[in-house]
Amino acid sequence: MNENPGMSLLTIALCAACISAAALFVPARALAQEATEDALVTATSMPRVPDNIINMVLIKVNGDPILLTELRSVVEDRLSLLRQQFPAEEIEAQIPMLTTQILAGMVDQKMMLQRADLVGITVDANMVDRQIQGLRETNGFTTDAELNAALEEMGLTMDELREQLRDNLRQQRLAFDEVQRQIFVSETEINDYYTDNRDEFTAPEQVRLEQLVFIGEPASLRQQAFAAAAELQAGEDASAVGEKYVNGQHVADTGSFIAVEDLTEGLAATVPALTVGSFSDPIETTFGFSIVKVVERSEQDIAELDDARESIRQRLTSEKSQVRMNEYVRNLRERANIEIVDPRFGGVLALWEASEESEDAVVPSRR
Repeated sequence: MNENPGMSLLTIALCAACISAAALFVPARALAQEATEDALVTATSMPRVPDNIINMVLIKVNGDPILLTELRSVVEDRLSLLRQQFPAEEIEAQIPMLTTQILAGMVDQKMMLQRADLVGITVDANMVDRQIQGLRETNGFTTDAELNAALEEMGLTMDELREQLRDNLRQQRLAFDEVQRQIFVSETEINDYYTDNRDEFTAPEQVRLEQLVFIGEPASLRQQAFAAAAELQAGEDASAVGEKYVNGQHVADTGSFIAVEDLTEGLAATVPALTVGSFSDPIETTFGFSIVKVVERSEQDIAELDDARESIRQRLTSEKSQVRMNEYVRNLRERANIEIVDPRFGGVLALWEASEESEDAVVPSRR
């Protein structure tokens, strides 16, 4: 069992459940890179609500409220994770943007759940039970008491956990039914991707090497290095030759391959012409000289289209899913009645504006 069950993968799973599918498809880092400066300044300048205000309505989505207590709960869960990974001062600087992103995700989640209600998407108790069992197994909980203790540390009840998981499953089902189910990747698209991205399916030439290196000032080592190379090329044992020279060091074959393109400049220029089993002439390097032998060579290999087809299909499906999901949630927003009750939380509008400008600036190559 985890030593700190309350801050385990269970926490991560629940935080993910509180953020909508749209938030997962629009990474904050991408927004930060692409959004206009004015929009981001607005989104990150959200003031904090004083602690003496216990609760209030922040935003209404088609009449359904999002409360301050709900936002604070999700933000605190996310901050608990961040505090384990980053210094307090870095986290403090990110709280306004984090709060805005989470609130925007809660609005998207509210819209998606409303849509799920409208089209009649339900989740039965057995599906929720399987999710809970998965959480138990992932976190190493062997008894209900251990899970309940973790939930108590997080300020959750079992009923609240089941509700969060049910909502998350309903969103996933909605996304599948109304977005992912319609996505199709044609053979032409697969063939074009394979043709345009051959490097992605090409394994470079690789070699296993044995070396005798001379470390020091090249001018003072040249005579030793060339004498040693002559002995090696005549068939002498590399380890024995290395012991003969004060500055020589034998580097045995480790059994690991290295790509020729990753070798240092001098070695990369020499190794391709070497036959397997033969030693090179001394190669001047930044540390002195190196004499290398190719122990084994793996030639460049290009995966056949049939072998790469499924991975290409999955990649293109994922790309299309991201684009279509962004469009789907944007359409939900355009049709929804979103009322910013407290103007201090208007940063979500700027964040959406930034995301839309980012999406419009990128023209997908495959739709």
